[in-house]
Amino acid sequence: MKKLVFTVLGIFVLLLPASAGEKLLVVYLYQENSPYYQKINDKILKNKYLAKRIHRSFEFIKIKAGTQPARDFADRYRVIEKEGIYFIDPQTGFLLYSLTDLSQPCRCANLINYFSRKLYKKGIDPDQYLEMAEKIGAYRTKPVNRELF
Repeated sequence: MKKLVFTVLGIFVLLLPASAGEKLLVVYLYQENSPYYQKINDKILKNKYLAKRIHRSFEFIKIKAGTQPARDFADRYRVIEKEGIYFIDPQTGFLLYSLTDLSQPCRCANLINYFSRKLYKKGIDPDQYLEMAEKIGAYRTKPVNRELF
């Protein structure tokens, strides 16, 4: 019976990346009492435009810090179990980028834009993209008719 369960689970795990296709995995490791938790929920996850982009472009998972799934995630991707947003390529299993400074939700939103447009495949560095976004004031005001790339 155990062999059957492990076989079915193994097939499911192997087929999961194939069903995800081109979608990146985004893991939001959160702490409920954190001051950033409410900001991320209100400014990103409840924003209709960003929520639609997240759903269309990513496999999005929220994991509460301090739980067993959070420990498993930290062990698997060799990261410190710290509140943050992690972008993972499910085909290779590599951690593409992690953002643990959540004091600026706009920075998270710009990373969502960066990865959903697949700029990493064009050789554009995410840090360079965030610096350019900061130069045009994307963290403070909404830019009008100005594209970074």
